[in-house]
Amino acid sequence: MSLADPVSQLRTTPTPRLFLWVASLLYAGVLITGVYYYSVANWSAIPVLSWRIIAFIGLLLVLLALEQYAQRYPVTHTTRYVMIGFLAARMLLIEAVAAVDPSGLSRVLYSIVPFAAYFSLGKRVSYGLAIFYMSLFVVKLCLFVPGWYMNKEAISEVLMFFIGLLFAISMASIASEAETNRRRAELFLGDLAASHQKLKVYAEQAAELATAEERNRLARDIHDSLGHYLTAINLLLEKAIAFRQRHPQEAVVAVFDAKRLTREALQDVRQSVGALRLSGEVFLLSVALADLIKNMNNGPLTINLEMTGDETNFPKPALMALYRAVQEALTNAQKHARARQVSLRVMLDEQEASVSIDDDGEGFDTSLLDQLPPERNNRFGLQGVRERLEMVGGVLNVESHPDQGTHVFVSIPRRQPESDQMEITVRSNAG
Repeated sequence: MSLADPVSQLRTTPTPRLFLWVASLLYAGVLITGVYYYSVANWSAIPVLSWRIIAFIGLLLVLLALEQYAQRYPVTHTTRYVMIGFLAARMLLIEAVAAVDPSGLSRVLYSIVPFAAYFSLGKRVSYGLAIFYMSLFVVKLCLFVPGWYMNKEAISEVLMFFIGLLFAISMASIASEAETNRRRAELFLGDLAASHQKLKVYAEQAAELATAEERNRLARDIHDSLGHYLTAINLLLEKAIAFRQRHPQEAVVAVFDAKRLTREALQDVRQSVGALRLSGEVFLLSVALADLIKNMNNGPLTINLEMTGDETNFPKPALMALYRAVQEALTNAQKHARARQVSLRVMLDEQEASVSIDDDGEGFDTSLLDQLPPERNNRFGLQGVRERLEMVGGVLNVESHPDQGTHVFVSIPRRQPESDQMEITVRSNAG
């Protein structure tokens, strides 16, 4: 920082409030001690005030006023020229006080200069002034006290003067560090409060996202589970209506099957509404697929399952996503494609789990999927399947042509990255 710039701000440590009154107290102590010494020394004489004691008192009162005036200007908002001016005024006034001091005790005021300079101009200037005053004190002894280095009292004064300067700088250093730590703590607490507020906002946003995610999950569950049951029940009731005249026994069986599926659907709805699925709940894909095919193998639809490999080491979210994809594909084959034969092949190997589903239904133009409105069940079902598969790193591929059936292929890797695995586990536990 250049001295040519009178408006540049200082990069110094603010003076702690506790130490703002140190100089003033020291001035007052020297004033009281000097007046007391003068009174005792002239106790037997006629009490006449000499010019020296008047100047001594006046100069110390000016120093006290200067100190109070300087406290009105915080160091962090004062230019270098102003601080140098205050310091120079102190030095001149203290030197004048020492010159007229009748007791010779005013030398203790020299320690105020490096003490004040430590806060206003930095520790290097403070060290330099301490060396300057120590050298000046020794020079004065050499000029005015011959052989002082052989005088025990003079050597003691030199030692005490050195200790006074050292103590002043040490106290300034400790006070400066304490003030810096205090201000850092205030800034840290301010940052902590701001961070707490941000975390509160983020928590609210996370709660909103969690609510939206839960809504999407419930929508997928209602479609994948309840929608499947309602489709099967509807087909069974249609079968009962169609066979009630020609084959009453078949109609009765269809009605009982519809009633059984109704109970299962009600149980599934209770589980979804309660949202109490346990993370440690055992899920076996083979058992779930066998139950699904058993419920759907009625009437004209025949489903052939071929399953190879071991599902033991696959994570539950991946197996659940695979099951929902099969459930959706079979429901679409039964409800929309009017298929009679469905071939279902499940392969579980070291790298991935894959499912291939082929039906002989009516088929469709896959480009029409993008033109369907979001509220259509078939479109929403595929969307839900894709969302589930994306959460476990899986992919869905649908190939179909009119009057040529439909081919659905699903694949899911055996393992996902740890960061994705944690997110998948949290979502699956919620769902």
